[in-house]
Amino acid sequence: MALIPLKQTVVITPAGGFDPDYNTPIPGVPYTLKCRFQEGVKLVRNQYGAEVVSVGTFYFDKFADIALDSKLTYTNEFGDATTYDPLTIGIKRMLSGRAVLTEVNV
Repeated sequence: MALIPLKQTVVITPAGGFDPDYNTPIPGVPYTLKCRFQEGVKLVRNQYGAEVVSVGTFYFDKFADIALDSKLTYTNEFGDATTYDPLTIGIKRMLSGRAVLTEVNV
């Protein structure tokens, strides 16, 4: 059971590799995960240490297999689909060290 209710879903498209000519990611096989998406603007630090603006946060159960080069496509209640790039990925752990929540800022 998840720590918080996960009543939404997101389609995750991992990078399947890189194009040798242009060094751009080649999309992999997409898969769906249950999540919780919370809209909200906040400042976060990206992988290079620069401050960037996050427009929302995805929460996933336990240790979700998501990388910084994945694409997250979320469809809201109105049917509008938006594709996001992860800015930061954090794992929340219990006192025992067990992963209970994955937090992805986009």
